[in-house]
Amino acid sequence: MKIAIRSVASVLAIAAASTLGFLGKAHGSRTPKQIALTEDGYPYVRGEYLVKVRSSAALERLLESQYETIGAVARKSPVMSANNGTWYKVNLADDYKLRDAILSARESADVLYAEPNYVYYTSNEPEKNIPMPGNKGKGGPDYQEAPALPVPPVEDPQVSGMYGLNKIGAPQAWQIINGSAKVLVADIDTGIDYNHQDLINNIWHNPGEIPGDGIDNDGNGYIDDVVGWDFRDKDARPFDDNSHGSHTAGTIAATGGNGIGVSGVAQQASIMSLRFLGGTQGSGTLEDAIKAIEYATDNGAQIMSNSWGGGGFSQAMFDAISRANDKGILFVAAAGNSGTDNDKQAQYPANYELPNVLSVAATDSADKLASFSCFGLKTVHLAAPGVKIISTIPGNQYQALSGTSMATPHVTGAAVLLKAAYPNLKAKELKALLMDSVEKIPGLNGKVSTSGRLNISKAFAIARANFGEAKTGN
Repeated sequence: MKIAIRSVASVLAIAAASTLGFLGKAHGSRTPKQIALTEDGYPYVRGEYLVKVRSSAALERLLESQYETIGAVARKSPVMSANNGTWYKVNLADDYKLRDAILSARESADVLYAEPNYVYYTSNEPEKNIPMPGNKGKGGPDYQEAPALPVPPVEDPQVSGMYGLNKIGAPQAWQIINGSAKVLVADIDTGIDYNHQDLINNIWHNPGEIPGDGIDNDGNGYIDDVVGWDFRDKDARPFDDNSHGSHTAGTIAATGGNGIGVSGVAQQASIMSLRFLGGTQGSGTLEDAIKAIEYATDNGAQIMSNSWGGGGFSQAMFDAISRANDKGILFVAAAGNSGTDNDKQAQYPANYELPNVLSVAATDSADKLASFSCFGLKTVHLAAPGVKIISTIPGNQYQALSGTSMATPHVTGAAVLLKAAYPNLKAKELKALLMDSVEKIPGLNGKVSTSGRLNISKAFAIARANFGEAKTGN
């Protein structure tokens, strides 16, 4: 049997200048991790690899058989169960010797894949805002009670300055439906200020969990996961220490009609906060990203928003997103900010060839492709506003940021509106509607596969023709 240890010679080899930097301490609770580079230039956590084996016993045999070569006892921890095997993270001090051990395992039919624990980063422009301090601590999230919304709704004062909403036809779509608390969207990012005045009404509250009792009430393996989970710090407080996650969450579904601040593309939704990125660099690992995707898949998310990228091809992440696809979950991903062609130089997770992945480029207020935005006629599907986008950041504040990170949540919010109006739509139908309804932009010809920019108003017209009248009750 041929063993598929993906690109071992290139993926696992370490560049001569192996030290790139550190994953900073997240709220002082983690030891900094040294970052190395594969010979292809992808950052990963030194000494950490994800290995897919047919059984735990197979991994034990591998590590025991290589004890003399490795010179140390490896630490392993399960990451994800997948078809025909299980993914484990293996941690060793000696990176070079671990590489040699995995290379030698090619003779074992029990070892299916092996890859570095890649590092990912937020997909906004390098010119970043100063991070807000995280509100961390032991126990469950210290969320506040959501206030009553005004009846009738009161116009949000900053909406007039949000050109993106008008570009994509959001106000017209709101005449049909402005969202629904029944649509659960996972914001996989740096966490969210879940007490923000413009987000608090749309934060998901896990119905199976009793806040603060220290018990895993719903039996999902996470204690007090009331608003989501922090995979970076391993606790129930996925609070944003960077601003990026709160910003993307606000574009998806900042509360509309509360007379405060801004409005999301969807004015109502349930936003699940899943933090795996953080710190001043907005960085996180492959292991934690996979666990966040798995959590969203297992806990009812219907749409996932992913404004981050990095690393090479990961079979482990492919497996995780594929499992989400099997459950009909749309996976919206930022195309990247290196200004390069994704057809020639892949950006992950946007480049995974799976039916539920929707890759998003960024445009400006003049409908021009942003100078930083990645593109790709075959691999990037559509564009959305992503330059100087006003949204929420921690501490009841607002800020304009740019990046494909900002374009992606426009598409996510549009998917929320469609899902609210047509609850039976799965990833395949949502993706098709969003792609088929774009506003054709001459400057996007040859740059994205649809040659267009998001238009949710047109998407509703196509949906009505194909699926009948929208459901308007929230």
